[in-house]
Amino acid sequence: MKVQTRLTYSHGIILATLVIVCIISISMCSLFRDMIHDIVSNRYVKTIYADNIMSAVNVIDLTMNKSLIVNNDIVGELEKINKYESAIVENISKLELLVKSDKGKSLLKKIIDSRDAYFSAIKEQTNAVLLANSNESKVSLLDKQIKTPSITGASFTENQTRLDKQMKASAIFIQAVANLNDHQTNMMEESESESNQKYHDFIVMGIFVTAVLILISFLFGIKMVRSIVTELGAEPKDIIWMLENISQGKLHDNYDILRNQNKTGIIQHIDTLLKELRDKDVIVNSKLALGRQLEESVFDLKRRDVLQDTIKSVLELSLEHVPLRTKLERVLSIVVSIPGISIENKGCIHLKVSGSDELEMVAHKNLHEHLLMACARLKYGECLCGLAASTGKTVFSNKLDDLHSVGFEGMHEHGHYCIPIKSGYSILGVLCLYVKHNHERSKLEEDTFQSITNSIANIIEHGKNEDAVRQLNAFNQTVFNSINDSLIVIDVNDFTIVSANNTFIKEYKLMGDDVIGKQCYDIIHKTSEPCNQQGHSCPVMNMLRTGEYARSEHVHHDTNGNEVHVSCSASPIKDTSGNIVQCVYVIKNISERKYYEKQLQQLAHYDVVTSLPNRILLLDRLNIAIEFTMREGNIMAVLFIDLDKFKAVNDTYGHETGDMLLKAVSKRLLLNVRKSDTVARVGGDEFVIILTKVTEKEDAGLIANKIIASLNKPFLLNGHECHIGGSIGIELYPFSDLYGEIDNVVDTLMKRADMAMYKAKELGKNRYEFYNSELSDETANPLFE
Repeated sequence: MKVQTRLTYSHGIILATLVIVCIISISMCSLFRDMIHDIVSNRYVKTIYADNIMSAVNVIDLTMNKSLIVNNDIVGELEKINKYESAIVENISKLELLVKSDKGKSLLKKIIDSRDAYFSAIKEQTNAVLLANSNESKVSLLDKQIKTPSITGASFTENQTRLDKQMKASAIFIQAVANLNDHQTNMMEESESESNQKYHDFIVMGIFVTAVLILISFLFGIKMVRSIVTELGAEPKDIIWMLENISQGKLHDNYDILRNQNKTGIIQHIDTLLKELRDKDVIVNSKLALGRQLEESVFDLKRRDVLQDTIKSVLELSLEHVPLRTKLERVLSIVVSIPGISIENKGCIHLKVSGSDELEMVAHKNLHEHLLMACARLKYGECLCGLAASTGKTVFSNKLDDLHSVGFEGMHEHGHYCIPIKSGYSILGVLCLYVKHNHERSKLEEDTFQSITNSIANIIEHGKNEDAVRQLNAFNQTVFNSINDSLIVIDVNDFTIVSANNTFIKEYKLMGDDVIGKQCYDIIHKTSEPCNQQGHSCPVMNMLRTGEYARSEHVHHDTNGNEVHVSCSASPIKDTSGNIVQCVYVIKNISERKYYEKQLQQLAHYDVVTSLPNRILLLDRLNIAIEFTMREGNIMAVLFIDLDKFKAVNDTYGHETGDMLLKAVSKRLLLNVRKSDTVARVGGDEFVIILTKVTEKEDAGLIANKIIASLNKPFLLNGHECHIGGSIGIELYPFSDLYGEIDNVVDTLMKRADMAMYKAKELGKNRYEFYNSELSDETANPLFE
């Protein structure tokens, strides 16, 4: 085929290029090797040979020095001289082959010339020593060497002449070798730059040749690709698209493109395959597309179902007869629990304060105490909620940024959706929801929250109307409590109301047309069947069962859902045959009686004059405070207060003024403590304060000082300015001096605080004292014995 011919030709070109690259690379490596070898052989090797000559010379000189003194084997020393002479001759011969420069050859000639003179002098001196050893013994020779200047028996002058000749020849020879060595060293230093330059030139040449070869290979590669593309008969982007779709099973997507191309080369091989697989591929992709559509449809339906269920639950709350705040609390609980929405289980709802540009928090869930205080009331534009109210648009933030102006130390990273609650163009409030840090904004979530806020807007408007009606009904309920009893006549066959008096109509806030013909339980209890309250039977049912008068107490609810305690009675109305056909149903409102019963209960636990808890309620709260302190591991304090100079005011201005003073004192005491603390009057001019969660002992002292300072301020009562003071005794719990179980902690606390108060009076009054073990039980108030 044509394709095969072109591919083979292109491959041959590339192969030939690679062969050329290899040859050039081998040639360059060989050239570089020769250059390095030249540097090593012509520089460093010469220095080695010169060093060998110097070493041999030093050994020969040492041998001669030993021979001049005494030597047992002078013949052996002579053999060594001959050995080292042969080594020197060998190294000189090698230097003759390596030294190329004229100066080097001149220096080498001086070595050769001085060598003969050097060895001639050495051998002459050695022979003289050898001759001396042959004529005289070792002992006499040694003696002669010591006592006479001649070693061989010759004259001193002859011996000195030989030594001078040897030293001169040795100096000349050694200097010649040293000069050659120095010359080689200088040549190595001079050639260092030359070697570096050659190495640099070699690297540059290698980079250049490599770049040229890469460029040539790239050009040949482009040419080969172009030949393949031309043979395929399609553009490169079309081929890439085709290959991607083939890998994904989408063969038919590129079939039309391939059909219109030149049907040569590889197209002829795959065209038949595409035709066979086209129908199958269409079916597979249709199923996949249908599956994706079904999956998206199912997800959308689920989302709509969740949204509809949520809105339905929210709308159902609007029908409940509960305060608006309660409704919004329940709505918030529903919203933060929506499945499939990535929000945290916390948030709040703010309502616009009427007549101002401020928001008030009316519902919250799982918020920190600091936020409950800081966000209780926000201005428009303040923090994210205020910004949503001022702009009327959803505000989203997935981190603590500059817009998040309300916070506290240690607050965790988080984000918000703040969605305005609107009725038309009016802002009713803001729904604030929490999301996690770096949460991604979702249109699906925003649409869901927007639909919910529309439902919340309806609840708010409806709830405001209900609250207004509830306030009006509360006033009417007070009036209804003084009206005569309600009365209706009931048909016992189907419990329908035959007639009703005005009191009943007013009692249940109904119109006459809304009563007649309606079932009594529908009107009274709003149920679909007769009343069956637990513990309270229906008087009408009892009357039908016994045929006699029946009475019971019930809890009814008015139209606002308020509880109404009533006394119900049913009296039978019989026909001529004695059968009960109707009954008179009397409803007596006993809410007032229940109220007074509750008031009596109130009087049993609160002081009549000051409305503060009395001694009974104080002891109950003290027990609770002790249990809480033990459980939480905190400290609590009991302050026993006795007014100074109260008796003088009471005797001077009368009991009425004394009562007014007690009321004024109680108000001042309440102003100096927290709402969680308890202020009680236990009798006469004595008061007791329970301080919970006291951090340190000194905190109780600070509160006592504040109370004393407030009591020292004058009281204006009935035109009289009265001056009093207060003596305070303090005891802390847990006790610092008692351990283990105590029979009566309450009595012990009260008794010790009382003893500390009497100690304060003994020390001058108008002060406070803490209890300590030195106080005597005899100082206690009999009230707490």
